[in-house]
Amino acid sequence: MAVQPDMPSKTVWILVPLVLTALVYLLTTTGRGVIDYDEGYYAQAAKNMAESGDWVTPTVNGVRFLEKPPFLYWLTAASFKIFGIHEFALRLPTALAVIALVWVVMLTVRCAAGGFAAMTAGLCMAFSAGTFLFTRETLHDVWLVLFVSLAMYAFIVWHLNPLHPRRPALLFYAAIAGAVLCKSLIGLAFPVGIVAVFFLVSRERPRWPTLHFLPGILLFLALTVPWHWLAAARNEGFLDFFFVGEQLLRFFGKREPPVLWSLPVLTFWALLLVWMFPWTAFLPAAIAGSRRIEDRNRRALVRLSLAWAGVILVFFSISARLEHYAFPALPALSILVAAALDKSESRWALRGFRFLGIFGIAALLAGAGAVVWFAAGGPGLAGTGPTDRLAETDFSILAEMPAETVMRLLRPAAAAAAVLGIGFLAALRLETRGRRTQAVLCLAAVMAIVCGAIHWSLIICEDLISSKKFALAVAKEALPGDRLVVVGDYESANSLSFYVPMRVEVTEGVAYALIPGMKFPDAPKIVLTGNEFQDAWRSSGRVFALVPADRAVELKPGGIVVERALHRVLVMNH
Repeated sequence: MAVQPDMPSKTVWILVPLVLTALVYLLTTTGRGVIDYDEGYYAQAAKNMAESGDWVTPTVNGVRFLEKPPFLYWLTAASFKIFGIHEFALRLPTALAVIALVWVVMLTVRCAAGGFAAMTAGLCMAFSAGTFLFTRETLHDVWLVLFVSLAMYAFIVWHLNPLHPRRPALLFYAAIAGAVLCKSLIGLAFPVGIVAVFFLVSRERPRWPTLHFLPGILLFLALTVPWHWLAAARNEGFLDFFFVGEQLLRFFGKREPPVLWSLPVLTFWALLLVWMFPWTAFLPAAIAGSRRIEDRNRRALVRLSLAWAGVILVFFSISARLEHYAFPALPALSILVAAALDKSESRWALRGFRFLGIFGIAALLAGAGAVVWFAAGGPGLAGTGPTDRLAETDFSILAEMPAETVMRLLRPAAAAAAVLGIGFLAALRLETRGRRTQAVLCLAAVMAIVCGAIHWSLIICEDLISSKKFALAVAKEALPGDRLVVVGDYESANSLSFYVPMRVEVTEGVAYALIPGMKFPDAPKIVLTGNEFQDAWRSSGRVFALVPADRAVELKPGGIVVERALHRVLVMNH
């Protein structure tokens, strides 16, 4: 049966995705601690920027931290200035970035398609599993994705207008500048590469005057040069470290210190199906629908989206990669899915809904089976906690969950399984009755609830992924002159620095991302030898030590246990 999507009014296609996105992403900004490692670094850099007033040189734990551009720190520091230093203010800019991203994706689709396609693209962007998971931490990447998407919107507006006006062209250059201030050279390489591939595939050669190159490059330089110039003036060797070491050598795997992690290429590509869930079911429809497109505007949009996804995925097939590096491809895939679902021919779309219906039944059965299995002792297979945060990828910590954490996750997992099962079957029923708009809204509602279950799960896992509990315990007991030492790598507990106004020292480990900054002469000594730690521990001064639980017995004298959580214990020497 052919299905003609309903044509929502302008108010509906704009407001429904934006309101639903705002509700889900704003309501999940708080209630959980700062996550160790990446978010611990970026949160502290923004906090120190807000407190010190130095908006040029980010610092972490008293050490210069120059591996990333400052755009994220600027916005987060501004949020701290307005709302105070706490978790909501930390994550608010990321939530706003997702809302803006959804809006830009919808506007991009609206240039060449109707309101239903725009609404579907917005919902797909907001409620793909990857979008929600990759924005649970304060990271630079969501801003890169936003600015690349904004550049693609500006380009399609420019391209579809026969006059090729200056305003969208300048917006394109400004968006590239924003992307560069988020993630440096890839912020330039991605938009330029996508547009180049688009012209190549389309067999078009734009006329030089229509590119508005001179005013565009002047705008780009005006936005990007000032910070780079000031950072170079205030930090000796910055340009070599930032552009050669962090960009070129990192891409070719020659960076020092070396990159310690990278997903296999096939795993990176396979996981794309997870990050696009549940809209993955419609990727075959998107591929089938990308052929023989008669409408010029729609054909241009689809070709741009294919070039967009292709450039991102090929780039990270060559370079080192983590799970969230696929994030910049999700807007393009969302547009392709929306374009496919917008077609009245429903054969491929119906197959996608049927697949989700089967998946829903499987989710219900798997959820019931998991409850029985874990109740029968399945958690005996669980781990005891993370062992090496430096060597981990984004989600490898899932394989190291202690049994008690796994058991506590049963409730949100069961809730998610039930919602997926019932919701996907409901969406299939709506599609078979010719109500595709309602079917798409049903999928978005299901994923909104699943996002809530993921947020609930992160709260449960707080002691596994954050050191907030220990930081609050130290803040309650600490006196001026006390010291705080982590036995292990700084990355295993760097969220301490967000909550505690103390310098965190480490022993029997490193502060890996701070190695370049520790080469500056004004860098404090934060890595202690074993003898230096023992001397401090036996001294008359108070020392807090955060140690693996199985290592606490090695402390001589034993000290006083202040706090315990899972695999770690906080001990005070006296």
